[in-house]
Amino acid sequence: MLYKKTMKSTLRHLVVILLLCLSTAAFGEVIDYIMATVNGEVITYSQFKQRIFEVEEAYRKVYSGEELEKRLKEREKSVLGDLIEERLLLGEAKRENIKVDKIEIERMVNTAKSKFKSLDDFYSALRNEGLTPETLEKEYKQRLMIKKIIQFKVNSKARIEEYEISQYYQAHKKDFWEPEQVRIRQILTKIGEDEKIAEQTAKGILERIKGGEDMEWENLGFINTSELLPELSAEISKLKVNEVTDLIKTQAGYHIIRLEGRKLSKVRKLSEVRDEIYRILFSRKADKIYVDLIDKLKKKADIDIRKR
Repeated sequence: MLYKKTMKSTLRHLVVILLLCLSTAAFGEVIDYIMATVNGEVITYSQFKQRIFEVEEAYRKVYSGEELEKRLKEREKSVLGDLIEERLLLGEAKRENIKVDKIEIERMVNTAKSKFKSLDDFYSALRNEGLTPETLEKEYKQRLMIKKIIQFKVNSKARIEEYEISQYYQAHKKDFWEPEQVRIRQILTKIGEDEKIAEQTAKGILERIKGGEDMEWENLGFINTSELLPELSAEISKLKVNEVTDLIKTQAGYHIIRLEGRKLSKVRKLSEVRDEIYRILFSRKADKIYVDLIDKLKKKADIDIRKR
């Protein structure tokens, strides 16, 4: 849906601190020009490139190689749209007389400063990007205004009633089904070059366990029984808690398994998934409210996207 590409990406940009990118930014010489105007407010190519850089910095923490290039190309298509929406939201914030506390701005500036080794480095980064402390504060103020108008016009109106949560739960119970799980520990003897030696070693370990000797087990935690190797699943199903299997041979080697717990398959209770359902329903409602708001603002706006 449109909202997932617009509102969520806008919110993500709001929390991106511009100066976190400045110390590594390297745009080179950029010939600036106007890409679009929104009610007389300009969006420049340098602003567009700065946003692209912010996106790239975030994506590099998650993606690499061809996947990174693919994601960046996809994302670049929507960046101008994001900037246009932000101008629309900023205009609406001004009309609604949204105020930003100076302390909030100072907090963002101080956070940015803390990312540099010294104040000299901080101010040098500003100069390199053609910014001043005043223009940086203005940038932060605008981002906070947009965040506040979204809270006022969107989030505060996306109310979720208890009956909606209950209805969703009843209609989507299959989504909250949990398969059977077992909590196990194992001792694995890998076969290596000589299978007979591996088998004898594993038998010796099993005898020591049966004799009551403490051994070093590998804790595998809870695992879905459907994800276990068939050989392991069949033997574990016969165990009671704290019982140990005989040797189980698989391609990995010889296993000795101890069962430490079992969770039967079940549907999670409403009380367990209430918050999860709330977030789903809130996102859907906020989605529609946001899209309606942007559509309304666009119809009243004078938007000029310029070709180059």
